[in-house]
Amino acid sequence: MVARKLKPSRTASPSRVAAQCLSRVLETRDEITHGHAARVGVLAARLAGLLGLPAKRCEEISRAALMHDIGKLVIPLEIIQRPFPLSQEEWGIIQTHSRHGYTILSGTGDPDLELAAEIALHHHERHDGSGYPDGLKGHDISLPNRITAICDVYDALRQNRPYRSGMSHRDAMRVIINGDHRTAPGQFDPDVLSAFQGISGEVDAYYTANTDEKLHGHVTTGTTLDRILKASW
Repeated sequence: MVARKLKPSRTASPSRVAAQCLSRVLETRDEITHGHAARVGVLAARLAGLLGLPAKRCEEISRAALMHDIGKLVIPLEIIQRPFPLSQEEWGIIQTHSRHGYTILSGTGDPDLELAAEIALHHHERHDGSGYPDGLKGHDISLPNRITAICDVYDALRQNRPYRSGMSHRDAMRVIINGDHRTAPGQFDPDVLSAFQGISGEVDAYYTANTDEKLHGHVTTGTTLDRILKASW
């Protein structure tokens, strides 16, 4: 019963179709992060609801979060799939994906895509001001971005990457709460962090339920996770 709380929306809309198309283009290009955008959208909707946002706003944030990394379409694939930690120069190139994402999504006049543009631009901002691209701090960062940021970090920690194995739920939560060499708890809004801790059991159940579908990589057609992801469109 707990796991059912974390599920994608079944709402179909032009904006959601656009989100589907753009996120699948990105994930077709980079299979290493396959499913990342959809999972971040699921987590963001649940977290937004726990923070007291109305259902409609949760849906809007979920749709927008699907496109948070769309700017990586502009980043050379050899950098995205580098099988070892990035150099400082390469990391600088990766960081440009936020502004590229904003450029791709902004100016349409569609409210969902404008929110997606905002999230693409600022989902790497940090509560303590140490993020990018604008070094925003505290509540200068919009709530949708503060929500997406922690969901993005959690899922990234769980994923296999060319240079490291994905973490267990316990280890990923430990990093988010206590920090490590790259992550500090001060980078998250304390209220959002507390809420995320509050759904830790649900998140663990959601990921555990899909372990057999290789959550950190390719999603096999016809499997449980494949059906869950398709249900959101």
